[in-house]
Amino acid sequence: MEHCHNEVKNMKKYATNLQTFHGIRKIQATVINNERRLQSMIENKGLKNINIRLELDYNIRDILTSVRKYGSILIKESPSHYTNISSKKNQQAQILVPKVMQSINNISVEFKHTFNTNCKWPTGSSINRKGGFLFTDYDPNEKLVSLNAKFKTEYTIQLSTPYSAFDVSCLDEKTVDVTTGHSSDLKQRTGISIIDLTKRKIIKFVDLLGDPYGITYDGKSMICRVKDTDLHVISCADYRITTNPNTVVRCHSYVSTHADKILYTNPEENKVFCCLFDGTRLWEFHDETVLKTPQGITVDDKENVFVVGRSSCNVLVISPDGKQYTQILNKEDCILEPFSIFCDNCRKQLLLTNQSLVAHLYDITYSKNLFLLN
Repeated sequence: MEHCHNEVKNMKKYATNLQTFHGIRKIQATVINNERRLQSMIENKGLKNINIRLELDYNIRDILTSVRKYGSILIKESPSHYTNISSKKNQQAQILVPKVMQSINNISVEFKHTFNTNCKWPTGSSINRKGGFLFTDYDPNEKLVSLNAKFKTEYTIQLSTPYSAFDVSCLDEKTVDVTTGHSSDLKQRTGISIIDLTKRKIIKFVDLLGDPYGITYDGKSMICRVKDTDLHVISCADYRITTNPNTVVRCHSYVSTHADKILYTNPEENKVFCCLFDGTRLWEFHDETVLKTPQGITVDDKENVFVVGRSSCNVLVISPDGKQYTQILNKEDCILEPFSIFCDNCRKQLLLTNQSLVAHLYDITYSKNLFLLN
């Protein structure tokens, strides 16, 4: 810094305006580079003060009889006095750029199509990248049904004993995961089927100790609701399972995710929860006057939460902070005991299944009105 200061003084005395301009830019680049290196050293604890202290055991005189060690060395880290660097530029950005949120009251859906799913009990649904539809037909049919973008059935994959089919999510264009749901048969396996859609068969099965219900995929891991246990996060790299604490729910719970947040439903308590991947709860939505037996849940790219009320026969949109809601569909829209819901963020479409053969497809519209989030 002193070297740069001296260069600036010399330029002011002897350099032309043009030379001063170029010299200042060169010094600025040097300062920024040094700042980045210093910040990296701070983050890597390269500037930590290390204090080493020896505590001597004074029984050293009896070393041949009683002393088994000379003493102990303690290493203690303490922050350097010179690492308290704050960026005024970052502070100004935080002050000047508040978070802007789309008002949920400006979200609407427009009916597009109703079509036959060829499922008696379509408990799971998804839309693939090509615009095709996937449905799981739960007990007793236990199958995965694929429809193309023109609503025509392409194929069916039977998943009966020892498997079953409750919910589905897409891992990529050729692979999906399907949960088994409840098992009443001793021959039935409980877990997740990884299915190759081109081969139309199960290529991997992940065994779970409990009955798995809702499932979603965040790009790296499968996130699954398992009966009477915490949320399960299963790595797609090695299928290692971790659980999120304080997220226990009974059965028929669904799950969705966006960024670092996980959203899930609790049908028995009529609640919707939002938490982080470590289990930290961000908010809870509970209002039985508008939402009863919440099951299917999905999130759009603006973090708005869409959830179906099976007993209340409606669809709510909950704001990203969980403080506001609006109803976008109800019985008058032929919403009768809805189960699953899926938001296609690429096409801005909403897919909804009832406890019947049909599914409903809607276009999602966002108006331009915004509000600031404190």
